Amino acid sequence: MTRAIVIGLLLVLLFAVVLAPASLVRRFLPPGGEVELLEPAGTLWDGGAQLYLGGRDAGRLDWDWRPGALLTGAFAYDLNLNGPDHALTGTVRFGFGAAEATLNGRAAAEFVNPWLAPYDIRIGGGLDFEDAQVRIAYDYPESGVGSASGRLLWSGGAVRYVLSGRANAGTLPPLAANLGEGLETVVIPQQGQTPLLHAQIQPNGFVRIGVTKLLTRLMGNPWPGPQPDHEVVLEVEERLF
Repeated sequence: MTRAIVIGLLLVLLFAVVLAPASLVRRFLPPGGEVELLEPAGTLWDGGAQLYLGGRDAGRLDWDWRPGALLTGAFAYDLNLNGPDHALTGTVRFGFGAAEATLNGRAAAEFVNPWLAPYDIRIGGGLDFEDAQVRIAYDYPESGVGSASGRLLWSGGAVRYVLSGRANAGTLPPLAANLGEGLETVVIPQQGQTPLLHAQIQPNGFVRIGVTKLLTRLMGNPWPGPQPDHEVVLEVEERLF
């Protein structure tokens, strides 16, 4: 009799875990309401919900647990995020000491501009993510441990931004952002090698942006000094988080 009860309880526990509702995902979201999941459906392992970031509708997020990742000591999900202006796929992995996220797919400027607006930036065209990966230690920013890899391609078009209190506008050719170690990136023309922008996320939550002389010329406001095109002539810092 006791054995039957134990087996029964184990089966109940097993089914409770396997059929855990998708709404439980919300328990693992960071506090503050910056990330919200509405109308969850399915289970904790295979489900979906409407994703809101900073109060803005980011599209339909679907997730699928990857049990094979346990063999590498990680807990991982495959993700799909779709909306009228974007179709993105990715993976999130929670391993020992750090979490990783990888992103592929395409997003139109209409999707990203609401998140660029607080930094006084607006772009046209579209973005392609090619194995864009970010790895962050759980104790970041205290440890300062973070890295990135992959590429972000922009199709080119109109750009408006404010730098050092001055509004700038122009049209740029297709660009590529090569993500690198230390949560940094260098932006170059897809048909060239001369840097236009240097950006790095600092452990203090600020992003440091350096503008080269070439970018000032492409934006129709050339830097008057004798510096070569690749040299940074303007540098600012903005709070990111």
